[in-house]
Amino acid sequence: MKFAYLSAEDAQRLSADLRSVEAGITHTLSLHTAPILEAHQMYSRRTACLSGYVFGHPSLGDSREIMTSQLIYMDTEVGIARTINRWYRLGRPAETGKA
Repeated sequence: MKFAYLSAEDAQRLSADLRSVEAGITHTLSLHTAPILEAHQMYSRRTACLSGYVFGHPSLGDSREIMTSQLIYMDTEVGIARTINRWYRLGRPAETGKA
């Protein structure tokens, strides 16, 4: 299975926009043509992530059950996954449907 939350091109554009905002350079962004969102509110919604037991994590140690940050990319045939924070090598998947 392959999963990609956004393309490399979209991620690069997003990164460039965030770098501009962090540098205080908003005039280079297309804000004058951006849609207006009236009566806006912030909500939380479900997003893809991974859970499992981590080994070799730089700050969490070994054998700890975790839930990752948002999943950005995963290729189970290659055995890799990229979350917002880091790459993971995929071990065996969880066993499901055992009776």
